[in-house]
Amino acid sequence: MRVIARMFTRPTFANMARSGSWRAAVGFLSGHDLLVPSAEKQPLASLFDSAWQEMRRAYRNEFVYKTEITNRIVFGRHSPKTASLHVELPVGRSIVDIAVFNGTSTAYEIKTEFDTPRRLTTQTSDYLAAFSRVCLVTHPRCAESYADIVDPRVGVLVLTDRGALRVIREPLDNRENVSPKTIFGCLQRAEYVECVSHKIGEPVVKPSAIIQGYCGHVFQEFTPLEAHDIFVSALRKRKTDGDTVRFVTALPESLRVLGYATPLSGRQRETALFALREDVGFRLA
Repeated sequence: MRVIARMFTRPTFANMARSGSWRAAVGFLSGHDLLVPSAEKQPLASLFDSAWQEMRRAYRNEFVYKTEITNRIVFGRHSPKTASLHVELPVGRSIVDIAVFNGTSTAYEIKTEFDTPRRLTTQTSDYLAAFSRVCLVTHPRCAESYADIVDPRVGVLVLTDRGALRVIREPLDNRENVSPKTIFGCLQRAEYVECVSHKIGEPVVKPSAIIQGYCGHVFQEFTPLEAHDIFVSALRKRKTDGDTVRFVTALPESLRVLGYATPLSGRQRETALFALREDVGFRLA
């Protein structure tokens, strides 16, 4: 299963998008006797889906959790046209596993049955400094122990055997407690320059070497609610553009997370979709 899990990594996905060759992307499976000839035509997308189903059944690693959150929250509860998804987003001293921005902000920290609670308190503290809703997603048998550890504002969800996300404890609305300083650190230059320009009523004209420090100082004047609204608006725009929505929607469910997580040019995205339609003539052993 760990060999199969290599199919669902950014290097594998990027290699497929660059080369357009399924052999270059997943040829390593042959070296482990995991591919056998298929009597029926099978596109590469079906091979990925078969591998995903095996992982979902027998090896529920972090990628399985990320994929279920993506499909059930962004493509199920919301829409990729209105809700943006960010994978491994830096926040303070931590990196949130999945962040979703629609009308609000939600951070999902994943702790599988293979993980430990190490750094959990620090991680959730960082997320509470930026997000309205913070959720811990874990295995059913770990939920109670994690619920006792984390801040009471943090929601607790479990990934059931059927792949559903079941709420054990609802997250509390945290917008009034976020830190403008932490949110500023999540923004790109164009994003914070725009909101600071609006704040001061004129374009920000500063030398490149000091513009970040100047904008960071002005950003402290925003209230937590104002800073959170800016955060949601900026991060939502990054992943809801038409090209991104068309690309991730065209991917098989098993690869949507990698579609969001892997920086690709427009041509590379088209190459990836073409490769996924190619008949590989093999199936998983």
